[in-house]
Amino acid sequence: MKSQMKNIYQIDQSGKVEQTQRHSVVACTNGETMIVLLPAKEKRRLQQWFRLVGAPTLFVDTTFAIMVYLSIKNLLKKTTRFIIDIEYQGRTKVIEDMIARLTQTKLTISWKSIGKTSKAHDVAYNALRKREKVKKTSAEVVWKLAIIASRRLATKIAGGRLTQEWLPGDRRSAPASKKNIAKRK
Repeated sequence: MKSQMKNIYQIDQSGKVEQTQRHSVVACTNGETMIVLLPAKEKRRLQQWFRLVGAPTLFVDTTFAIMVYLSIKNLLKKTTRFIIDIEYQGRTKVIEDMIARLTQTKLTISWKSIGKTSKAHDVAYNALRKREKVKKTSAEVVWKLAIIASRRLATKIAGGRLTQEWLPGDRRSAPASKKNIAKRK
């Protein structure tokens, strides 16, 4: 039993993605630890970009899936078995599909409430508070991976797939205002 648990990594999040006033951390651990931090400012930029392309509901799922992917991508040579703390009840299948499409590997993902006693929770919480040994990611990195994931999903988003030209810095029109965004539904 212990040898089976040795290859299973636990993943936990501290600071929910939708709480854009706080940083978010995803930690993956089982002896070896990988931590990814997305600063609050970068989350707000990402949220705005998803709003600009008319897909604000994809912001949370996509961002969480990409943060999990960034935390596990270096571990895929060792294992494909992960236990992820249930952060978004009812959205696990969508998140799992995005992770699998990004890794292009057959993963074994279990969704369980791992609780506050797990090592992954401690690592994520401490990283959020102290910001030690953390790999920071940016809105651009997450956005580019979201484009890749959407192409692989082959889903239509905002009248087509997310494309590189949707990156807000490349837009030729004026940026959206809160008033314009509120009118869109």
